[in-house]
Amino acid sequence: MRAFLQKWIERWRARRVSPAQAAKRVARGAAYLDDVDPTWYRAVDPDTLELSSGSSCILGQLHGEFRLGLRRAHLFHLSSAPRANLSPVSYGFFHVQNVSAELQDRDYTYLNQAWGAEVRARLARDGDVNARAPVDHRPEPLVPA
Repeated sequence: MRAFLQKWIERWRARRVSPAQAAKRVARGAAYLDDVDPTWYRAVDPDTLELSSGSSCILGQLHGEFRLGLRRAHLFHLSSAPRANLSPVSYGFFHVQNVSAELQDRDYTYLNQAWGAEVRARLARDGDVNARAPVDHRPEPLVPA
């Protein structure tokens, strides 16, 4: 029974790694950033965006480093305030937890694509001549057996 439950949990977590789930998480994260600073996307370079890098991720580009960005965006702090429990995973700033390294990499790929598309769309809406259409380099879906 325990092995069955373990496999079920792994499959449930793996379903959270998809382009659609990444897009939902990024939309939530972008809306959150809009509340903090409605022009945040102008400080992000979608061409160098890399969610697996602490300095090139969304929060890294906005605040210099991922962990510092978590604190400055009030996603993480040591007080008992309501925002102390916000998850960087739920807001598209970090990969899904407790899955294989392959699924983590896949999640980062989807997040990079979704954040890049979000930033480019906002820049295009502003009329930024450097805004480019996102390129779809989506890997094949991966579902563990």
